[in-house]
This record gives sequence, structure tokens and C-alpha cells, in this order.
Amino acid sequence: MSGEGEPEHLQRTQGALPEAVPDSGSAPEPGLQEASPAAPGTTGHQYATPRAAYVSGMKAVVPFLFGTIPFGLVTGIATKAAGLSAAEAVVMTTMVFAGTAQIAALPLLVAGAPGLVVVLTAFIINLRFVIYSATAAPYFKHLPLRWKFLLGYFMTDTGFALFMRRVANQPQMRYRHYYFIGSGITVATVWLLTAAIGVMAGSKVPPGWQLEFAATLGILALLAPFVRSKPDFAAAAVGGAVALLASGLPMKLGLVAGAIAGIAAGVMAEQVFKTKAAGDKP
Repeated sequence: MSGEGEPEHLQRTQGALPEAVPDSGSAPEPGLQEASPAAPGTTGHQYATPRAAYVSGMKAVVPFLFGTIPFGLVTGIATKAAGLSAAEAVVMTTMVFAGTAQIAALPLLVAGAPGLVVVLTAFIINLRFVIYSATAAPYFKHLPLRWKFLLGYFMTDTGFALFMRRVANQPQMRYRHYYFIGSGITVATVWLLTAAIGVMAGSKVPPGWQLEFAATLGILALLAPFVRSKPDFAAAAVGGAVALLASGLPMKLGLVAGAIAGIAAGVMAEQVFKTKAAGDKP
């Protein structure tokens, strides 16, 4: 990666950015230096070097990697189970670099859907990145085209959220593109490694499971991020267990039974936790 600093015309482009929000007053991070009061277009703490900004972006995203790891494993397993060779699975994961879109495309590929349908499905799912790019664009408009392509490829949901939170307090943050790319490359590295491990594990999946197993993993991967609380977990666990136990019922009634049981478990768990929390208050 290039070690270039900010272009000379950055001061002109930064003038179009939003007004700076006062700094939070928190202690400076390692690699930061206090901005000079006389320096126009800067507020709060500034990164001293591109390396400091890059490392800060890496560190900022680390706590969120605990969600990336299982998702990468599931995506790798599902991709291999869908019938792709190990090489094809790794290439697809690297080129797409969008787990939700890849998971959604796999059942379509296995079912032999037309290529246009597969591409449109992935495109629609990834439309949010168009919004992300448009939102972040003013902060990178001074950069050359090669940097914009690089930032676009390594844009992730987590990296975008962290970056926007940071520039909300410091719109003229120095070396901001290094901060952004630091978080993106970190997520990409962990994602590709875990997906590769999943591809290798996917070779152990029985061939007869291919379509059903890939679709099931896809649904699980899409739903997992929505399980954020104890009542959510109770609903998912009870609903899944009941649906599995009742899978032998005719007309797919096991799914209906699982849905009803899951909803009931979630509502009951929410009431239990609310009552407990109210009783714990002084």
C-alpha cells in the first residue's frame, strides 16, 4: 500500500465537508497528536502518520470480528456444499466479498437459475453499499481513482459504521482513508481465512445434502444477526427445536408448530426478563 500523505489540494476539498462537531474530550489514542490551533480545517486529535491511522482502523474493528468469524465459516461451508470446487468456492468468496449476497445466490446456482437472476439477486441485496458509498464519498473526493476503487472493494458494514461515527466528531480527520482501509483489510483477511476453512470443512458434507444443506445454512446465516437478546435466543431455540421434532407432520405443519412455539417462547421470555428487571430495581 502506498505511504503517500494528504494531497496538497486536500485543504480545498475539506472545506466542503460538514461543520466539525466539538471533540469529545477523551484521551488521545496512540499515534494521535493534538491539532495545532493555528492549523485551518482541523479539529481535535489528528493522526501523526498514515500508519497510525491504519493501525487505529484495525483496532477499532477487532471487537466486531467475533461476528465475522462464524459467518465466514458458514459461508465457506455452504459454498462448498453447493457443489463448487474448492478453487471455485475461494474465488467466488474473494470476488464477491459480500456474505449475505453470496449466501442468497448459492441456492439459485444449485437450482440452475439463469445467471441474470443470480446477478440481480446479489445486486439488489448489495444496494445498501450504494448508499454507503454516496454517504462516504465527500470524505474521499480528493483521492485519486485507484484509492476510490480500493476503498470501495474493502467497504464493509462495520467499517462504514465505525468510520462515519469517527468523522461525525472529526470531519477533517487526517489520513482518514488509511483508517478506513485499515478496518476493511482486517475484516477481509478474517473473512477470507474463515471462509477458506469453511470450504475445507464443506468437503466433508455428504453429496446428497448439497441443495438442502446449502439453503438451510443460508437461512441460518441471514437470520443469525437478528438474534440480539435473550428473548430472541429463546424464540429461536424453542422454535427450531419444535420444528425439528415435528418435522414428520404432514403438510409441513412442523414449520407452523415451530413458528407458533417460537413466538410464544419469545413473548414469555420477554415478560420474564422484564419482571425480573423490575424486581431488581431499588
